[in-house]
Amino acid sequence: MRQLAIYGKGGIGKSMVSSHISFGIADRGLKVMHVGCDPKHDSTRLLLRGKMPKTVLDTLRRKNFDVKSITRDEIVFASPLNTECQGKIYCAESGGPDPGLGCGGKGVIEAIETLQHLNVYKELELDAVLYDVLGDVVCGGFSMPIRQGYAEEIYIVSSGEIEVLFAASNICKAVSRFAGRSGARLGGIIGNLRELKNEEEILGTFAEMMGTQVVGFIPYSEKIKECSGKGMTLYQLAPDSKECDAFRTLTENIWNNKMFTIPKSINFEELYTWWRTIVQK
Repeated sequence: MRQLAIYGKGGIGKSMVSSHISFGIADRGLKVMHVGCDPKHDSTRLLLRGKMPKTVLDTLRRKNFDVKSITRDEIVFASPLNTECQGKIYCAESGGPDPGLGCGGKGVIEAIETLQHLNVYKELELDAVLYDVLGDVVCGGFSMPIRQGYAEEIYIVSSGEIEVLFAASNICKAVSRFAGRSGARLGGIIGNLRELKNEEEILGTFAEMMGTQVVGFIPYSEKIKECSGKGMTLYQLAPDSKECDAFRTLTENIWNNKMFTIPKSINFEELYTWWRTIVQK
């Protein structure tokens, strides 16, 4: 079973990208579980036709954190899109505290440990697990898939914007820090384009600086925004579009990827100096 984690700065479109990758893996005739690791619990929305499922953390609260009283069907949900692909998609959301209360990473820790306790991955005979993980890995909970070895392959969604690249560099630092302990490796950068000048060159060069590769580019598109607004993936709304083809190519590249590295990182001052030279060309 392959275990992948998709990281990236908040707001970069990581959950949209992750949902399309999960569908693409399932469309290869495989069984995949998509685990949303974000307190907003909206990662699986496109895979559940716009619905927001009950979260692992909320279920644990109702059961006074007695994991032995929880059943798989309370926290794992089969995607209604299973009738539209060759394989199977299962969804789970970690959840988190109410805004302003508690630690956001706690839900990630509780969710993964609960799924492990219930032996979900083995019982469902999964081919892949995909973790969609929030943010810049400043919290131990969000770094758990890397730190504890739950995710063996890490991919980072990034645009060519300086703040997003710096977040990507920080994620690379986390992968490097825990690589010896967990065995996690970086599989590459996913370019989610924002129509920035020289953006593909920026991302390609950045990947080389980090000691990795770009595994695919997703074009900036109003069609993608429309899909998100309707709670659908491109596979349902626009299967013949160039945008959907980009996701097919991305999924193919990820599934066939053989290049996994312990990445480098860079401080903000060095990154910004380099970034300005390309943007100003």
